[in-house]
Order: sequence, then structure tokens, then C-alpha cells
Amino acid sequence: MRYQRLLSRLLNTPLAISQSKLDIITSNVSLRLLAGESIGPLSAEEVPTRSKLSKDKSAVIDVFDSLSAKNGAGMSGGTTYASITEDIQYFSSKGYKKIYFYVDSPGGEVAGLFGLAAFISSLPVKYGIETVTITDGMMTSAAYVIGAATQKVYATSSSIIGSIGVIMTLVNTMKADAQDGIEYTIIRSKTDKALLNPHEKFPQKALDEATSMLATLDTIMNTTVMQFRPQITQSLLDSLAGKTVLAEEALTLGLIDGIVTSIDEVLSLSTTTSQQSLTSTKDNNMAMTLEDALVQLNAVQTELAALKASTSLEVAKAKNEEQARILGILDASETFKIPTTSAMKFIKTNTSVDVAVMSFESIKEAIQGANHVDTSSKVLTPSQEKEQEPASAKDYFLRMAAAATTENEAIKGML
Repeated sequence: MRYQRLLSRLLNTPLAISQSKLDIITSNVSLRLLAGESIGPLSAEEVPTRSKLSKDKSAVIDVFDSLSAKNGAGMSGGTTYASITEDIQYFSSKGYKKIYFYVDSPGGEVAGLFGLAAFISSLPVKYGIETVTITDGMMTSAAYVIGAATQKVYATSSSIIGSIGVIMTLVNTMKADAQDGIEYTIIRSKTDKALLNPHEKFPQKALDEATSMLATLDTIMNTTVMQFRPQITQSLLDSLAGKTVLAEEALTLGLIDGIVTSIDEVLSLSTTTSQQSLTSTKDNNMAMTLEDALVQLNAVQTELAALKASTSLEVAKAKNEEQARILGILDASETFKIPTTSAMKFIKTNTSVDVAVMSFESIKEAIQGANHVDTSSKVLTPSQEKEQEPASAKDYFLRMAAAATTENEAIKGML
């Protein structure tokens, strides 16, 4: 089928895009391609970068319409992650110290999104470039991830923000195929190859796997957003459930940092601020503008947030491992009939479960050896058996104490 590659970018593929834009793409592009219609050029014309070459070395990169990894999607228009990366690299090579991302986009492809976001978030620390996002339209899904990767995010009051999640459209054309008198026979070299084929019924296994994949991508998106904006929590994202909000609510939720009247307000504010400077009283040659200080502060805050997220994961992992070790030793002590007090000694000395199990086995063998009765000896007469019996309760308890001593010595030898 013609346009097969383009369709593979739109159908049965995870997208980080708003529902309204997905509906437009589906009706104006996907369904028309499936019907065999022509939609014009296969790739959208790249939206040119709108850069303001100001004295303070600032640039503006447009992030408009549908977002894709390397090229557009037919008449849908769009901006690519590759073009954004190229623009950033260009401005960085020219010594620009501030980049504005002017966003009006519903989102787009997942592929390439998180790599671009990580690159943008590294600009302040690695290249000394301050980053700011401004939106006066839509900043949803993939577009929000890009905005969140910058140090500051501003929006006009009518801006639509959010839709943090992923979506996949599955189109089945079996009824249309039958109406057109077309019957497809799918032959696979492997049983699980391309199970989401639109010309046959989707097996439940494929639907389950697609759902699982979306859940994983959703977790990655949530983690990425929370890393960039530590004030956003998992409970907040769960409560949003992928919906969009206006700027005022977005500000309350911590999705953005401020509400402005226009992009020009932010640009003029930056120019005024950058003219202020802080000069060291000790060395006039070591002058730092307030803007530079804010860049460094934001960079440090971003790095600390990343370290905090990483540390939290490591702490949780260590806690789970330690809990598993303690439960493993306690379970083993119960299996081998080892007193809990003895098992606690192994727990306190950070002994692994495997070593504890081997020690318990040795302890049990030592105890059994100490209490072993020689069955090969001759049969005792009743009077002799009576002589073997403890003369009193005192003798009985003395024997029990001796057995306990043997057990303690065995445990001591293992530790």
C-alpha cells in the first residue's frame, strides 16, 4: 500500500498527543490513506525557526503543531525533534546564552521525545544556556514534556496545558475490506509478528501487550516530568488522569511558573532583567549579571532534583532488598527449627540468606549429632533402662541445658 510508512507512524503506534489533534489526524490523514486517497506531500514543510537575534544573545525556537521525530505527517503540519535539536546546537555554537521555546502544540510522537527533553534539561549545566518556555495556545502531552524540561514555563491565561499521558489508535478495516470484496491472508515467519494488523481481528494477547507497553511509557513520561518539576507528584498526575487544564489551574497545580499576557512580555522582562548586574566588591573583573546567577541557581536546582529522584529510587531498592533478606533468614530459621534469637544474630551481622541457610544446616547437624542415640548397642534390661532414666527432674533439666549449650556452641562457631 502507498503511504505504508506514513501510516505506521500514525496507527498502532504510541503517541503523546491530545485527543482533539489525534481526531483531526485520524479523519484527515489516516482514514483517507486507508481509503487509498492522496493527501499531497508525504512530509510537512518544516516550520522555520523564529529567532530574535537580540543584543543579549537570546533566540526563540518555535515548537508548533504536531511533533514528530524526523519529519511531518502529511497535511497535519508539524515540528520535528531533529529540527529543534539542530536549532539548539546552532545557537549554542554561536554563543547564545538564552533560548526561548515558543510552544503551541498538542504533542506528537513518543519516539525521540525523551532524548530531546533530556538534552534540553542539560543545557544550563553543560552549556550555560538559560531555557524558558512560553505558550499562548496548546502545550499538551509531548509538548508539555518539552516545556517541563526548561527552567521556567510561562503561559497566557487562555492556554491549554496538560494531557500528560500516551495514547494509541487501533484501526480495524475488516468490514471495509469485505465491502470492497478484498480478503487478506496474513502469513508470518514468527507467531507474534505484527499482531495488530488492521486486516484481521486483533488477538487479546496483542491488545494486552499494547496496554502494557502504554503503561510503561506512561511511567517513563511521569518520571521524566517529575524529575524536571519536583513540585509535581505522582498523586497529582494520577488525579489529572491525562486531562487538560487552563493556565490558572495549571499555575495552582505547579505545571507552570507564571501567567503572562504575551510572549513579548516575557522577552521584554528578560531584557530589562539582564541589564542589571551584581559586581563583586573584591574584584571588579569578576562581575556576574543577575540573569547569569539565576541560570546557575536553576541549573543547580535541576541537578538536585535529579539527584533526589535517583536517591529515592536507590533507597527504595535497598529497603526492599533488606526486607527480603530479613524475611528470608526468619523463614529459614523456622524451617530448620532454629530459635528466633539465634536467627537475629545472623540478621544483625548482615549475613546473606544463602550463608544463613548453610549455617542453619550445620547447626541442625551438630545438634542432631549431639543428641544421637547409638542403636547398635546391646538391648538393655529393664533394670538397666531404669538406670539410664534421670534420677530426678533436676537431672532432666541438666540434660536439656547441656543440649542448649551444644546448640549455642554450634551457632557461635558459625558466626
